[in-house]
Amino acid sequence: MAGTLKHTLDKVTDTVGGTAGKMNASSVTSSDTFVENAAIGNRYEIEAARIALQRSRSEPIKLFAQKMVLDHTTAKHQMSSALEMRETKGVAMPPQSLDSRRESMLKHLAEAPDDSFDSAYLDQQVLAHEETETLMRTYAHSGDNSQLRSVALGTLPVVQRHLRDAKMMKEQRAA
Repeated sequence: MAGTLKHTLDKVTDTVGGTAGKMNASSVTSSDTFVENAAIGNRYEIEAARIALQRSRSEPIKLFAQKMVLDHTTAKHQMSSALEMRETKGVAMPPQSLDSRRESMLKHLAEAPDDSFDSAYLDQQVLAHEETETLMRTYAHSGDNSQLRSVALGTLPVVQRHLRDAKMMKEQRAA
């Protein structure tokens, strides 16, 4: 019972954090803030996927997690390449660690009961990709650096595909 209550509270905390993150992402127009948020999002996705690869018993979820590692590693490299361009001189380098909210999400995921792990992972994936979609769309339209706007615009369809796939798997599990 205590484990179930903790898992429920973790889910509520993640949902509230994800909603706040999405609201914050909707106002990101500075290159430094964009780079920070995008880098933290990529790092979270890769680490969450690694947990899913270890813990999930579902082949479709493991395939999805493998795709997250691949695509978010690619996005991380694309950001690094963009930051080496002359047009991005002076932009802060990406942080090398997660923020406390994403650290908490990973902790919640690692501690999720086995019988609800897949559901917890998909719930977090929907939240995270909604936030990242908002970040990419906002920055692509209103960002202050043309090179980074191009990165955001190129990343947006991949993130939208991830979001669609996570929602579809969530619906299939609920059916």
